Amino acid sequence: MSFLNDIRALQQRGLLTEAITLSEKTLAAEPNNPALLALLGTLHCQQQNFEQGRECLEKISPNSQNLSAETLTDIAAIHLLLKEPVLALQKLEHALQLNPKFYLAQTRRGLVFMQLGRFSDAQTDLQTALTHSPITQHAALHINIARCALFLGENETALTHVENAQTLGAAHLEQWLYVAVDSYIALNLWEKAESAVQQALEAGVTELKAVKLLALILAAQDKHDQAAHSLRNALKKYPEDVELFTQLAALARVQGRYGEVVRYMQAAIKLEPENASLWSQLAQLGQKHFDENGARLAAEKAIVLTEQETGIARAEALVAMASVTTEEAKAEDYYQQALQHVPDYVPASLGLGHLLLQWGRIDEAIALFENITARHPVAGYGALINARRFPDDVEVLAKIETMAYIPSLQGAVSSSLLFDLAAAYEHRKEYDKAFHFANEANAASRKFLPYDAKQHTQHCSAIRHTFNQPFFQQTADYGNPSELPTFVLGMPRSGTTLVEQILGGHPEIFVAGEIAILSNVIQKLNAWERHLGSSLHYPDCVRDLTIDQAQYFANEVLAELRQYAPNAKHIVDKLPHNFEHIGLIRLLFPNAPIIHVLREPRDVAVSNYFVDYQAKFGGMGFAYDLADIGLQLRDYQALMQHWDHVLAKPVLTIRYEDVVADTESAARKILAYLQLEWTDAVLNYQNLERAVKTASVWQVRQPIYSTSTEKWRRYQDFLQPLEAVLNAPIENDETETIIENLPAGYFFQGMAYLRENKSVQAAEVFQAILTHNPHHASALHMLGISFYQQKQLETALNLVKKSIALHSHHANWYQNLGAIYAALGMKTEAQAADKKAKNLKILQSTHDDFWQMA
Repeated sequence: MSFLNDIRALQQRGLLTEAITLSEKTLAAEPNNPALLALLGTLHCQQQNFEQGRECLEKISPNSQNLSAETLTDIAAIHLLLKEPVLALQKLEHALQLNPKFYLAQTRRGLVFMQLGRFSDAQTDLQTALTHSPITQHAALHINIARCALFLGENETALTHVENAQTLGAAHLEQWLYVAVDSYIALNLWEKAESAVQQALEAGVTELKAVKLLALILAAQDKHDQAAHSLRNALKKYPEDVELFTQLAALARVQGRYGEVVRYMQAAIKLEPENASLWSQLAQLGQKHFDENGARLAAEKAIVLTEQETGIARAEALVAMASVTTEEAKAEDYYQQALQHVPDYVPASLGLGHLLLQWGRIDEAIALFENITARHPVAGYGALINARRFPDDVEVLAKIETMAYIPSLQGAVSSSLLFDLAAAYEHRKEYDKAFHFANEANAASRKFLPYDAKQHTQHCSAIRHTFNQPFFQQTADYGNPSELPTFVLGMPRSGTTLVEQILGGHPEIFVAGEIAILSNVIQKLNAWERHLGSSLHYPDCVRDLTIDQAQYFANEVLAELRQYAPNAKHIVDKLPHNFEHIGLIRLLFPNAPIIHVLREPRDVAVSNYFVDYQAKFGGMGFAYDLADIGLQLRDYQALMQHWDHVLAKPVLTIRYEDVVADTESAARKILAYLQLEWTDAVLNYQNLERAVKTASVWQVRQPIYSTSTEKWRRYQDFLQPLEAVLNAPIENDETETIIENLPAGYFFQGMAYLRENKSVQAAEVFQAILTHNPHHASALHMLGISFYQQKQLETALNLVKKSIALHSHHANWYQNLGAIYAALGMKTEAQAADKKAKNLKILQSTHDDFWQMA
C-alpha cells in the first residue's frame, strides 16, 4: 500500500495537516480500511483532535482479523494519546509478537510504560528501539530516554542523551527543551538551563513557554517569589492560559499559600470547566486542607466528566473520589476501580496502601508499597519508610539521597525525602546521619512556614487571662452537664494516640479521632463577634457569652458528637492541641472528662522534629525548629499549670512513660476516672478495627515498646537550641488584665436594660465596655441608642455614625440611623439610610432582634 507509505513520510516530516488531507482523500475510496483508519486516527490525536481520533478508532471493526503490526501500533498510538495506556499496551504486545524488532512498536510501548510510571521498562524499550530505528527517529528517542533517566535519578545519563539529541538537531524542539532544562536543573547547571531557554527562543519557541521554564529554573534555586512574579506578569499578557494558572497554583502550594492555590485552580477551571483533571486536583486540595464539602463536589464533578473514559483521566477522578470518601469499603472500591483502568497507577496504589495502613491491614499495605518500588523506587520506598519498613540496601538509601538533592519546583531539596532518610538512618542507629537529614529537612520546610512563636505565646497568655478564676466563678452555671464529650490531649507526639487506642477497646467508648469540634466552635464565636461588631477575637470574645448562648454552643457540639455513636457513654476527641482550649471545654461542659498525656519534653521535641507534618497550612509550624519547639513546650507547660490552678473539676494526667512501663495500671486509672468497668479488651488496642489517621498510624498497630522513651539521649549533642529555651528563666507575664473586671456576658446585660427602657443603666454598661475596648462598635452603637431613648438626639446621631464607620455591615444599624435622622427632621438623610438598610445584604445571626430599637 504505497499510499500508506506516502502518508507516513509526511507524518515523519511533521507535515500532519498534509498527511491528514491525503488520508481523508484516500479513505473516500476505502472507507473501511482499518490500516488507513488507524493511521488517520493517530494523525488526528497528534494534532490534539482527540474526538476525531476516537471516531476513527470506533470505525475499525472489532472483528477485524489479521491486522498488521503497523496497524496495531497505530491503534495503540490512538489509545496512548487518549491516555488509555492499558488498551495501548495490549495492542503493542500483539504487534511485537508479530514483529519483535518493529522499532515503532517498541518506541510506543516505551511511551506507554512512561505513562504508567514504569520508567525502567520504558528505558529498556526505548534503548532497544534506538538500535533498530532510522536516524531520523534518534533525536526523539534520546529525548525520551533522558526523561526516563531523570525519573530514575540517573542525571548524568539523562544529560548524555540530551546532548546526543542536541547534536542530532533537536534543540529547536519543545520536547528537547523541557527535558534539557530538567536535566540541567538536576545537575545544578543553572547557566546552561537559562542558555537552553534562550536558544529555544531564538529557534522559535514561544515567549510563554520560555517564561514557564524560567519560572521553574528560579523556583529550583529557591527563588519562588521571583518565579511567581514572572508568571503573574505573563498572566497579564496571556490571561487565558490554563497552564499559567496551574503553575502558579503549584508554586503557591509549595509556599503554603492555600488561598492562592484555590484561587488559581478555580480560575483555571473557569477557563476549562470540562477539564476533569483540574476538578480532580481541586478535590485533592480541598480534602487535604479541610474543605470537605468543596472537595466532594469537585470529585463528583470529575467523576461525571470522565464517565465515558477508560484511561488516566478516569483513574485520576476515581482516586480523587476515594480521597474524599469516609467509608473504608467505598474508598477501597474507588482505588481498585482506578487500578482496573490503569494497573500499577502509582497515586491509586499509594492511596490504597495508606488506606489499608490506617485500618490495620498492614501486610496488604506493605505488599502494595513493595510493588511500587519496582516502578517508582522513591515513592515506594518513601511509603515503606513511613510504614516503618526500612530498606536494608545502602544503595537504595544513596539513591533516595541523590533524588532528595535534585532541585525542583519545591526548591533546592525535597524535604519529604530528607525526612524519609532521617527515619531510615535512625533505624540503622546512625544517629549523627539521621539528625543531619532531619536538620536539612526541617530547614527546607521552615523557609515556607509563617509560624511566629512569639504570637503563639501571646495567644496562650491571652487564654490564661481570659479563663481565670473570677471568670469561672461568674460562669459556674454555664454549659451542659453532659459527660459525653471526652478529650485526650497533650503535646503532639506525647502519646495521645496510644491512650486513645486503649480507650477505643472499651465497649462504652467511641473514639472519633482528631475531629476538632472545639475549633469549629471558635470559628463560630469569631464569626458571631464579627457580626456583633465587638472587634474581639477568641479567647477574649467568650466574655460576651451569656448562659443561654453557652448552652446553645454546647448543645450543637453534643448533636454533632451523637452522630458518631448514638449509644456511647463517652465520645473521644483526640486533638493534642486542645490543651489550649481546656477553658472553653470547661465553660461548655463543666463535667467533661479530660485526659492529659504527659511525656518527657525532650522526647516530645525530638519526635516532633523527625516528623514531616506537611504543615504549610496547619498549626504544626512550630515543629520545624528546635527553638520553636522549646517555646511551644513552654507555652504548653504554662497553660497546664494554669488549668491545674483554676479548674474546679481536675484534669487526669497520665505519663506516657507509665503507660509504656505498665499499660494495665495506666488503663485501670483512666477507666476509674471515667467511672467505667474494667475490660481486658482495652489492652488489645493494636487490633482495633478502626482508622488511625495521625502521624502515629504505624505505632498503634504494634505492641507497646520501650525504645521510644529516653530517645532524646541519642541526640543530646544536637539539642542545644532546645535546651537553651527550656532552661531559660521564666519571664513575668505583663499582659493587660483590666478586662477581667468586666462580668461575663456584660454586653447583653446592657441590651437587657435597653429592652426594659432603662437607658441610663444601659449607657453605664456600654460606657464601661468602651473604656476597656474603644473599638467595640456594638457597644458604641448601643450607647448611641441609649442616648436616643433619653431624647439626646445629636449625641445619639454622632455615636451611631461612628459605630457604622467602624462596622458597616448591619442593615438594622442603618435602620436605626434612619430613625434618628427622622426624629431630627432630616427627611432626605433618613430616606438614604433606610434605602441603605434595605439594599445591604448580610448574614443574619440568631440575635437580629438585638439590633433594632423597636
